[in-house]
Amino acid sequence: MSQDEIVGSDILLEFLEVAFNHILFFRNLYPKEIFVKRKIYDTTVYVSEHPELNEYLKNVLNAIRELVKENETNVKLVNLIFYNKNKQPIEKFVFDLIKLQANTREKDPYYLKTEEGLRTICLKLSVCEAYLKPLPEDSTFSIEIQTYETAHVALSENPHCEDFPWIINEDAFEMTNQKLLPLKTIKTDCLNLQMYVMESEENKTIN
Repeated sequence: MSQDEIVGSDILLEFLEVAFNHILFFRNLYPKEIFVKRKIYDTTVYVSEHPELNEYLKNVLNAIRELVKENETNVKLVNLIFYNKNKQPIEKFVFDLIKLQANTREKDPYYLKTEEGLRTICLKLSVCEAYLKPLPEDSTFSIEIQTYETAHVALSENPHCEDFPWIINEDAFEMTNQKLLPLKTIKTDCLNLQMYVMESEENKTIN
């Protein structure tokens, strides 16, 4: 990877870590007490101190890092998905990684425009509960990486990821009656990312 690609990858991974934590805090899946305040992108975010949750997130981020290191186009989408007690998806936070090196006219040599865009997403995540119905008490979550079959095979053989095997999700439920909530599109010379939320109100109300 070139130096610019490494920087773009580092920015993406840092943001994903922040966003995963922030979403889990504001969607009230875990007790508020396991989170602490941090300052990043010149705004307040919430970060988990729960060892098992942090280990899971670390392994997810490590897999994304290894995929991107191999080829920056390996990761198409990253989805943080909430499920009801019947394992049906009820919310999906979508990170659409259009391109790591956007190469647009929107030059950002000091990453100020990128940071501003990431700060905007964090602020919008902070108020997303005003636009989404509450999660059922027995909700769970997982993180999916949308990639290519060859990249998945390479990941399964990667010694850095051997303790956290990924499986192909062939039996996934489809979300029904989806509602789309756009959050932000970032398009600078180091990152081209679109983020939005999909919600199934029907599956949220299943008893």
